[in-house]
Amino acid sequence: MSIKELDNKFQLEKFSESSAAEVVSFLKNKSEESLIILDFDETLLLRNSTEEYLNTIQPRAIAAILLIILDAVKPWRYLPKKIGGETSRDWIRVLLLTIVFPWNILLWRSHARKLAETSINTELVGAISIHKNHRVVVATKGFNFIVIPIIKHLNTTIDEIIGCRFWMGCVDRNKNKEDLIASKISCTEIRESVVITDSLDDASLLAIVKHPFLVIWNQAKYIPAMQDAYIPFFYLEKVKRPGKQTIQKIILKNHLISLILALSWISPTPILHIPGITLLVFAFWCIYEVGYHENDRVAEKFEKNPVLSPTYHQYKSKMNQWQPWIWAIILSFFGILLIEASQIDIWKADNIGISEILTRGHITELFTKLFLWLGVLSLTRLTYVAYNYLDEKTRIWIYPVLQVWKFFGFLVVSASNSIGIALLLAQLFVEWIPYSIYRCGGNRKTFQTEVFRLFVYSFLCLIIAIGMGDVSILINLQFVIIFVWVFLRSKSELLMLLSNASVLGQPLSEVETEADIKL
Repeated sequence: MSIKELDNKFQLEKFSESSAAEVVSFLKNKSEESLIILDFDETLLLRNSTEEYLNTIQPRAIAAILLIILDAVKPWRYLPKKIGGETSRDWIRVLLLTIVFPWNILLWRSHARKLAETSINTELVGAISIHKNHRVVVATKGFNFIVIPIIKHLNTTIDEIIGCRFWMGCVDRNKNKEDLIASKISCTEIRESVVITDSLDDASLLAIVKHPFLVIWNQAKYIPAMQDAYIPFFYLEKVKRPGKQTIQKIILKNHLISLILALSWISPTPILHIPGITLLVFAFWCIYEVGYHENDRVAEKFEKNPVLSPTYHQYKSKMNQWQPWIWAIILSFFGILLIEASQIDIWKADNIGISEILTRGHITELFTKLFLWLGVLSLTRLTYVAYNYLDEKTRIWIYPVLQVWKFFGFLVVSASNSIGIALLLAQLFVEWIPYSIYRCGGNRKTFQTEVFRLFVYSFLCLIIAIGMGDVSILINLQFVIIFVWVFLRSKSELLMLLSNASVLGQPLSEVETEADIKL
């Protein structure tokens, strides 16, 4: 008789949640020989074995980023209907990350021993160990290669382990648990068994067995993998500016593009310089983000009514003070390597490889620039410390120093020209002036920053052209491209400015009069 036939024969009955005490008492009093089927995750093991396995992967930051990408892309949605969907999520995650990080299988063996010592359900193990005549089976939607190393270290006998296969996990996880069990145990035995699980996903199994127990163990915890792993910019996105697309709008659109236009534009090989400057921007923001975190901690400690994000307390302990430096150093090394390589015009060089370029005196320059750049990052960090611990009025004069490091610190590794400097100065003022308005009690949201950027950049370039007696600056392609960029950014503000402009003494329009009356 198949499981489906059993399901038809035995009506699906409602069952209530049992307490842990009821389960333990039942097992202690169950002296006759019985088949006991145990769920594993958050039942026999008080953790989720799949998440624990993924959490052991090294390097953690890279694994965490891959998990975030997988959850964003959701590749399991594109599998065939019979094996796809959320049920296959864990299989995809385990499969791909094990292939990318195969050494984790070895790391897992060590961690599995620790889990068996610290996270096993000793209350349940003690209850099933009282009577030695029971046949104990672990049936799980977890993966055999993850579960078995833990069970090996238990102080009790498990007669059978029924789990999901590594390569065929998508098939196994889309079966009902009773169908998985039926591949090893007869349907009659299943019907007479004791089943203990915490999951409503096992409802169909609970409905057909003689002794069903649905129980939530108080000590059980579901801890998502890598929830404490440091990932660059997570604090910006999740805490400091949640939902404001900080990476896209501030780091990429504002900071990176301005540096590309100011520095990469004049490089002999922009194709190498642009990815190089991109890596340096990411390195800079790794350190700048530490300042954001410190700013919130200082506010929490010293301010009576600190303005903190709703997610601050959830993530504040996740921010690490040293891992950002590791990321920054690695990103900086490769960024400066690319910038150094970009100084050679590869289109004119006769088959000169990067390895040959570096042997021609560039190694010394590479490490000199790396040392100078790390000095800029250190000064940025120290300036942010001063900013965070000084009073609000003094911060007005510390803030522009931070902006100097943000925009002009890159000059220690890459040269610019007068047009590029004009753009960077405009960027600095656009950051500083609205901040000063805010600190002096004004509303910086009413300040038209994009129009201000356009005016500052245009006037600076005009002054440079007049002062140097070189009007050709104003028809230079770099000037034109930057002007178009800042103009397009200011377009909506310009239109609003023009629509609101009026001559003093001119009669107000009916619309304006009505608006004034409402005010």
